[in-house]
Amino acid sequence: MKRMIEHVALRVTDLDRSIEFYRGVMGLKPVSRRMIGGGAIEQVVFRVGEDVLVLFHSKEAGAAAPDAEDRSVSENLRKKAGQKWTGGMDHLAFCLDEEEYNAVLERLGEHGYKVHRGEERNLGAFGVGYATYFYDPDHIEVEIKRYDDPPEMPGDEWYETGEKFSG
Repeated sequence: MKRMIEHVALRVTDLDRSIEFYRGVMGLKPVSRRMIGGGAIEQVVFRVGEDVLVLFHSKEAGAAAPDAEDRSVSENLRKKAGQKWTGGMDHLAFCLDEEEYNAVLERLGEHGYKVHRGEERNLGAFGVGYATYFYDPDHIEVEIKRYDDPPEMPGDEWYETGEKFSG
């Protein structure tokens, strides 16, 4: 089995608004939508290349009591259904080809979202790329990144000093 991030899961406060953002702005297609946790949580899954992005939404402040069929859903997830839900993580980054990168930037404006940082050159998973940052409906920062083909590789000074690559 290859090493990878299996999925990223976000807690969202308005599921339909978040679906519209990730579908309408980011260009992702949902592949499943279901109720889990005894009906306390709604889950929407998007395929992102080989990866998966999951949205969780709790409609109720209280969690439903577990039943025999639902024992496969973790108690931890069931407890989260009853908490106040806010978006949370540092940021979520997507690697896109140049055409899709530009299309996302265009759709951001069409949907009333604003870029707050970028385009800037910085180090990413594949070398030095070009990144732009904006917020999703729950104010989770989203980064879109594109790379030259082949990607520019940083010099050793990046890894030795931790300072921003300037080339």
